[in-house]
Amino acid sequence: MNIPEKPTVLYVDDEEDNLIVFKSAFRRDFNVLITASPAEALEIVQAEEVPVIISDQRMPNCTGVELFSKIPENSGIVRIILTGFSDVEVIIKAINSCSIYRYLTKPWDQAELKHTLDMAVEKYYLHQHNTQLVSDLQAANEHLEEKVKLRTRELEEEKEKSEHLLLNILPDEIAAELKKHGKVKPCRYDNVTVIFLDFVEFTKVAEKMPPEALIEELDYYFQAIDTIFSKHRVEKIKTIGDAYLAVCGLPRPDDNHALRVVDAAVEILGFIHAEKEKRMKAGETAFDVRIGIHSGSVIAGVVGNTKFAFDIWGDDVNIAARLESNGEKGRINVSESTYLLAKDRYQFEHRGKVNAKYKGEIEMYFLK
Repeated sequence: MNIPEKPTVLYVDDEEDNLIVFKSAFRRDFNVLITASPAEALEIVQAEEVPVIISDQRMPNCTGVELFSKIPENSGIVRIILTGFSDVEVIIKAINSCSIYRYLTKPWDQAELKHTLDMAVEKYYLHQHNTQLVSDLQAANEHLEEKVKLRTRELEEEKEKSEHLLLNILPDEIAAELKKHGKVKPCRYDNVTVIFLDFVEFTKVAEKMPPEALIEELDYYFQAIDTIFSKHRVEKIKTIGDAYLAVCGLPRPDDNHALRVVDAAVEILGFIHAEKEKRMKAGETAFDVRIGIHSGSVIAGVVGNTKFAFDIWGDDVNIAARLESNGEKGRINVSESTYLLAKDRYQFEHRGKVNAKYKGEIEMYFLK
């Protein structure tokens, strides 16, 4: 709280002698302003900072109480009335309505009035200081509230991003279980169809392409395949280099799992063939794929505790991989179990038993 060396005090009295005596008595301690006009007093208050006003009560055109009633209470100005004994009851009634700080009877005692003025000045600047503190506190609270709102909004956005990323990595049901329990219980699914897809001679093509161009090409093809699988409700499991593993029938059971996978495979081949024709005409590099499909059972679950990965395991996953590696480029090679589930919609070419590495002979069929 900073109080000026000589605070301003305004004295209002219709008698000139009283004004002169007051100014002479207190000019060393205060910046004394005097006026005989209540109207001029109001003009002074509006023009500059006046911490304390002292007014005579009995003036011809306006009493001290009436003058003070014209000054806004929220100005903080401290008001003191000088009055005769006969006006005391009037002053007491007016104290609450006009926020009068003190009333002193005439003739005033200089020491008493000096003490009253000192206390009035301290009251004014204390009020100003407290008002500023409250204002600063309100501003700080508003700033804090804004920061809290901003941080809350940022956290919500980060949460949405995290959940969106989690849903991109994991199936919806698996992501929900992981968020709820912090882990996912492995499950066995007995009626699913697994599809393996691999780009033919990818390594040879990759040797001739800059790394950036190679990644861009893979991303282009894989995004298209992602879209097709999503359309047919086939769940992407992972990509390994140029290979792509997906499955249908989990985590949500689907009686049409085999047909959905074959439908998706046919659409993928259509995309690959169309892309190849377009690129060959333009003299650009094109890719072929082999596709293997097998229906059976798998174990599915989430591995890892920092970088979550939803994966599938089981002998039928390995069989699907062998069907892909024992197929031909541009063709869909299926097992007998898939053939039996899809033969009513599609025509197949029976290949007979084909020897598959580590799996012996497997009945295989090419989709016509």
